[in-house]
Parts: sequence; C-alpha cells; structure tokens
Amino acid sequence: MRHSFPFTAIVGQEEMKLALLLNVIAPSIGGVFITGHRGTGKSTAVRSLADLLPLLNSVRDCAFNCDPRAEEALCTECRAHLDTGAKIRGERRAVPVVELPLGATEDRVCGTFDLGRAVREGVRAFEPGLLARANRGFLYVDEVNLLADHLVDLLLDVATTGRNRVEREGVSTEHPARFVLVGSSNPEEGELRPQLLDRFGLCAEVSTVSDIESRVLIVERREAFERDPARFAVSAQAAQESLRRRLSRARRGFERVTLPRTLLRSIAELCVRLKVDGHRGELTVARAARALAALEGRKTASTEDVRRVAAMSLRHRLRRDPLEQMSGGGRIDESVEELFDDTPERAESGESMAAASHSSGNSPTSKRDEDGGAASRSPSHTDAPDSLRDDAPKPTAGDMPDAGHSLGTKVAPPVATSLPEELIQAREMPVRGRSEAPVGARRGGTRRTTFTARGSYAGASASRSASGTLALDATLCAAAVSGSGGQDISGGPGLKITTGDLRFKRFRGKTGTLFIFAVDTSGSMAVNRIGQAKGALTHLLRQSYVRRDRIALVSFRDGGAQVLLPQCGAPSRALRILEALPCGGATPLAAGLLRSLEVARVASDAGQPRVVLVIFTDGRANQTLAPPSRAASRAEFARLVRSEIEEVGAALRGSGVASVVVDTQNRFTSNGEGQSLAAALGGRYLQLPQTNSLNEFKNALKGIGN
Repeated sequence: MRHSFPFTAIVGQEEMKLALLLNVIAPSIGGVFITGHRGTGKSTAVRSLADLLPLLNSVRDCAFNCDPRAEEALCTECRAHLDTGAKIRGERRAVPVVELPLGATEDRVCGTFDLGRAVREGVRAFEPGLLARANRGFLYVDEVNLLADHLVDLLLDVATTGRNRVEREGVSTEHPARFVLVGSSNPEEGELRPQLLDRFGLCAEVSTVSDIESRVLIVERREAFERDPARFAVSAQAAQESLRRRLSRARRGFERVTLPRTLLRSIAELCVRLKVDGHRGELTVARAARALAALEGRKTASTEDVRRVAAMSLRHRLRRDPLEQMSGGGRIDESVEELFDDTPERAESGESMAAASHSSGNSPTSKRDEDGGAASRSPSHTDAPDSLRDDAPKPTAGDMPDAGHSLGTKVAPPVATSLPEELIQAREMPVRGRSEAPVGARRGGTRRTTFTARGSYAGASASRSASGTLALDATLCAAAVSGSGGQDISGGPGLKITTGDLRFKRFRGKTGTLFIFAVDTSGSMAVNRIGQAKGALTHLLRQSYVRRDRIALVSFRDGGAQVLLPQCGAPSRALRILEALPCGGATPLAAGLLRSLEVARVASDAGQPRVVLVIFTDGRANQTLAPPSRAASRAEFARLVRSEIEEVGAALRGSGVASVVVDTQNRFTSNGEGQSLAAALGGRYLQLPQTNSLNEFKNALKGIGN
C-alpha cells in the first residue's frame, strides 16, 4: 500500500493548509492557487489531502462520479438509463484527487474515442478523460503557470459551465465536470493568465520557513517518513482521524452557518475600498468566513473569521502594476484593520458595522495566529508607487553576481524617461528567416497557437503537410470510425486502414517573443545614463508582461558579462534585479554580445520562434575577449575591439536574432559608436534621450529584420 505524507504532519504553512481545508468544507469557494518558493510543501499538501476527504454517494459503475440525488446534473449515460424507467443504484466512493500533468494532451484531459472498444467490439464509445475522473473531486495542476494555453482555455470553459462537451471522432457526449481546482506555482517561473487566476477562490502564499526549530522538525519528519512510510502514517493516525471528524462535521454544518447582513455589508465595503473588480471577492470572503466558522464548530460567522480569510480571498484580485509581485496582504490587512477597528469613536459614530459586532462580545484578538496575521507583517504604504510596492525584500547590490570588482561601483535607481509604455509591439516585429504568421497559427487576443515542425504533440491532421510524421493513434481511430473491417495475421477480426484514414501529427511550438535585454553597466555609462536606461527597461518589461513574452537579462561590465536572469516569464523578478544592478568598470561590449548570442542559441534550440536583442549601451567598448599583446599599440587594440564586435555581430545576424541598439550617449557628444554597433549587428539604431516620438520608435521596430 502506497502512503502519502500525512497532512497533519506538515510543519508550518498554515495559510495554505487552511485554504485547502476550507475548500474541503465548501467546494463552492472555488479552489486554491498556491504560490511561493519551490520546495515548501505545495505539492505534498495537496496530495496528502486525499486521505482526509469523506466518501461520496455516486451512481454505481458511473465513470463520471454522478450524484444519484442530482438528476439535473447526470451524465448522458445515467440520464438515458433514468429515462428508461430503471432505478439508479448508488455506491460510496472516495473523493477523487486527480493530477493534471503539464504534458497532457487535450484528448487525455477532456476524453476521446475509445479505440480499444472499437477494435474489440466494433462500437463507437467514449473514453473518459481527467475531467471526468475529477468530477465532484479535486483537480490539481502543479506549475499551473506553465500549463499550455489550449489547456488553460479548456479549463476556463469547463469551470464556467460545469459541463464537459465532447464532439470528436464520431463521438458526441456531455458529462458533468464540477471540481475544486487547485494550482501551484513558483512566481519566478512566470505569471498566471489573469482569466484563470480570477477563477481561483483563494490564493495562499507559502515561503521558506525561517525558524530554526521548525526547519529541524521538517527534516526529522521527512526522514522518518522516507525510512518507514507505514510506521510514520500510524504515528499520525490519531491526528488525521481527529481532523477527518472535524471536516465531516463542518461539511454537514456548513449550510446552517449564517453570516450577519451587517458583516456582509462590511465585506462589500472592504472590496470597494480595495477597488476589487467584479463580485467574486465578496462571495469568496463570505463563503470562506462561513466555512471557517463551521470548521471551528460555530453557527455564525464573526468579524474574526473575515479577518482571517480576507487576505487569501482578495490578494489575487487587487489591481496592481504589471511589474508588482502578487503580494497585497499588507494592503488588505491595513484596510481590514481600519474597517473593523473597534475604537470607541467608530462605535459611537456607527461608521463601521464591525464595531457593532465587537460591542456584542466578538472582540477581535490583537494578534492574528500563524495563518498569516497582520501582526507578523508590516503593512505596505498605500501611497508608494505600485511598481515598487512589494512585500518581498529587494536584492541589494551585494546580492548580485558580479563579473568583476571596481572601487567606483555604484547603484543607480531607475529614473523617469520620455519613452512611451508601448515601446515594443511584439506582433509588429518580424524576425529574420521566419514568417510573421507561421502556417497553422491561430490568433486570439494577445496569444497565438502555432503549429510547427517540432514541439509537443498537439493533435492530428489528415494533411501530410502538417508534419509528415504518422500519428498512429489518430490513424487507428479514423479507421475504426470509418468501419473498415479486415483480418489480422491470425485470421481474427481486425482493422483495415486505407489511405483516407491516415493522420499526421501536429506539433505545438512555443509562441511569443524572447526579449534579451543586454545592459551596459560599465563606468562610462555614468549614473544618470544608466538610470535612464533602467527607466526605459522598466517600460519594456511592463509591455512584455502585457504581451506575455519571455525575457532574459544580460549585464556586462568590468571584465565580463553575466546572464542575470535566464529566459523566464516573470518581469517582476527582472525589475528587482534591474533596480539593484551596479555599474562601474570597463566596457566588455563583445563579451555582452557573445553572452546574448549564447542565450539566443539555447532558446532557439528549445523551439523559441522569435528572439529580439535590445542592447542599451554607449558603444564605447574598451575591453576585449582575448587579452591583447603587451606590445599592442592603441590603434591595434582598437582594431581588435572592432573585429571582435563584428565577428560576434555576424554570428548574431546569422542566427536570425533581430537587434535594436539603444544609444545612451547624447547625440552632441557621440562619436558614432552606437551607429557602428547597429551596423555590425544589422539592427536598428535609436538614441535614448531623443526617443520621444512613439511613431518614430514603432516605425523603427517594424523594420527589424527586413
């Protein structure tokens, strides 16, 4: 018997555990999005939840877990059985916890033609997918921010309707698909699409435990579990059973828990103060507060219940700057404290209905518990700029990797520039050697699905031009649907495959653009110019967020170049690195170009279709890749610098990388170094201080690669 790590043995992460338990009590809350550092128990907690879940009443032998008491939500087969006048028989089943892997195909998720039955029995039947298995249970997606766009669209559609409709390979069916969606992600690996993020009822943040004793306990428990899972499960059995009974009572009592209308008005006022879009915020806070009251055995939700669930219910619904990390707990706590403050002045004036509930005996505690209370966090100042409001500590110059050392190293903050926010329109930037709209591309909103010659298997087509690779599964399905009979080598029944049954694989490639931002942080840039460059880059990062493009950050100064941020989809992380980027030392321009070329080649090998290099520099290179001869003259050294730049530039051009050189020098003091660099790269040249015209900049970018 395979044992999962006991839920009650998980150390810390109280907010995450509470969010999961509330969804067990009240699935109508809408699921949980768990975000935070890797290795903090996100997946462990979700998988261990299965052992706590109660049994379900389900229709016997139904593949979709239909509820025999909910006739309006039956699947097609159960409905047909009921329409014949037959009695539906039930059985008790465990609540399913189904994991959706990132590499799953659409057929595997929503279901498809049952090839086995077609071959064995000669019938057209439906083979249920993961959505069918997850009905009335939990569907877990680890690293949900990396889930393919077409699967995200499928989940959004099913989450909206609660039904999964399948029309394919001669099969037409519909079945219920209501589940609690649980997703986890590491925010440094990319953002989650806003449409899907809003579908999660709660958002729980997890972080690495800092308490020494707790860290020791985590290791001790994990080691004990790895040595003997069965024995460890027995040691936690009493705690597990106690929590299981609490959840069972809470599920039965949830519908009887009431929420005073005065408290509901306070919740609505809280959402208005925080400028929460839509009305899911109020619904989630109200349901979560009632579920918490049920968990604690009370029949009426209180102000303290609202305090404890407000942050996890609303933090992912706040309006925020695109470059700000999703961490609005401080803002929410501050608003909650103001709204539910029980001072005598507010009680007398009646400004808040929360004061009335306090005066009736429900006085809140001065300090929240470990579920993420306000007492353990300093609220962020609401007047701070959105792009700088972040609960996480920002890195300092000492935290950054340094290619060299310079006594003159300084950190220049980003300064406001005249560059418009829409500097780069990714859709308007054709890349050398690639068509602007690849064959098979489907456009929609800011996203595009592109079918390419390689990538992940994403379906089949009758056209050989799709890829030329035979899709055996789809071919067999087509032959079974067409009903062409035949014999196998033993003389038994088999399938006859004709040329009309042949299907060929379609591969889904990566979409969007990879922007490699190469920043000259040498001493010649000066504090003011590097500050302007950082300000311009902030604009570009914001636009990358809007377009969901991937970004990489390269810095070169004083002896070499470094990849500060490998390609990722998290502009907020790039901003934090950028703000603490030191400057000083010599200018190894060729090293910066070479490192950017390496990043571009790795991305291209991984299937990235479009790569654009945007380099911020004054072009005044004074350091070579290879050490020059001691006897070399100044002219010989200059020729070596130019030859290295031209050699790397030719390699960049040959690799199909489109380039933009943003010259940080003033045009009146420039000696043309920026123009020479742009010519070597075969790219466009722009001057940072004079880039005031949106049309000028957009027109320049449109021509990249032509």
